[in-house]
Amino acid sequence: MACRGTSQGARIGYLLLLMFGVIFSLVLRFQLAPLMVDWEGVELAKCEDATCAGNEAVYRVAGSMCAFFLVLASICACSGSFAASAHRGYWAIKVFMLTSIITASLWIPNGVFDAFASVSRVFSVLFVLYQGLLLIDFAYMWNSKWVSLDEESDSFGWRAGILAVCIALYVCCFTAIGFMYSLYTDEGCGFSRAVVTICLIAILLFTGLGVSPLAPHGALLPSAIIAADCVYLAYSALASNPVAECNPFAASGDSNGHETLHLVVGITMAGVSIAWKANSAASSGHLLSTETQGNTLLPLSAPGATAQVEPAADSSEEKEDDTPLEDDAHFFHLTMAISCMYFGTLPTDWGTAAPDHDDISQYDVGWASAWVKVGTQWSIIVMYIWTLVAPAIFPERDFGG
Repeated sequence: MACRGTSQGARIGYLLLLMFGVIFSLVLRFQLAPLMVDWEGVELAKCEDATCAGNEAVYRVAGSMCAFFLVLASICACSGSFAASAHRGYWAIKVFMLTSIITASLWIPNGVFDAFASVSRVFSVLFVLYQGLLLIDFAYMWNSKWVSLDEESDSFGWRAGILAVCIALYVCCFTAIGFMYSLYTDEGCGFSRAVVTICLIAILLFTGLGVSPLAPHGALLPSAIIAADCVYLAYSALASNPVAECNPFAASGDSNGHETLHLVVGITMAGVSIAWKANSAASSGHLLSTETQGNTLLPLSAPGATAQVEPAADSSEEKEDDTPLEDDAHFFHLTMAISCMYFGTLPTDWGTAAPDHDDISQYDVGWASAWVKVGTQWSIIVMYIWTLVAPAIFPERDFGG
């Protein structure tokens, strides 16, 4: 009786928990931090300023949720009917347990969560790199799907669709690059100029490689998708630049008229964004599977990549209590745990937030955030170029999957 929902419903529930956790941590960090310094009897009162208290509050929410998902991952790793019920049901108990862990964390020494923050920074980098791997896989699979449909069709429609998407993406990319050159590369903004220039050169390089004889498996559509992501990361890095002279859209701190709207929109978008990233990572466990065909560099086409589908027979009267636990349930919870580590790093600028980093306009602004995004962009560029040139460098190996 404890397990009434579907597997998909359970995942949505966990993603909503993650999203609300992100929103709650941001409210603590940017709105309630000055009050938490005066909370006598809890560890946060040992902080000397609001920034410290806000950071420690974020670490407590992230750490508590991480522990919550690690417990669920351990339960799901054991399989069985109880694991299935724990994964899909007992929601009142789970919410109560999570709330209790977060509340109890107020009395746990700050040093414990400082150690958690250090571990989180390592796993967050891996999480970001995995997101890049997912993007490359998605780009190849999209191209493979549409090319297959084009080969099965007698019309020019699918080929025209591929061409239209490529043109649209490249037009947006080069327009955005021109926009960034005009607004972010003033005198003395060497970081911004270098980021945009490297992005432009990389796009030209891997686009040329993708359509050259050196990479016969390459295509224009994957290159266009990777180019769009590289431009987005370049812009995101420039938007994280804490130097006001090189970041024209940095908040000045005197926007009292729009402060509430900025707070609500910023926190909500952050929660949705992180929940979406967690879902995309948790839904793509096949990239880490060892049961791939051949010595695949990346799963350019993954016939066995789709998650196992539960039996659909008599779906209108499905009894979830009798449905076995999905094989990837433990991986889902592990991914959610790492996602909690990731969201704990963002409001704190990866642990480097300055004392004036005290309003939502400063969310994800700082040199640490900027360099993480630049590093992510460069990693995606290197991984994608590797998928293009590896078959030519190692012709004796089968990279086709």
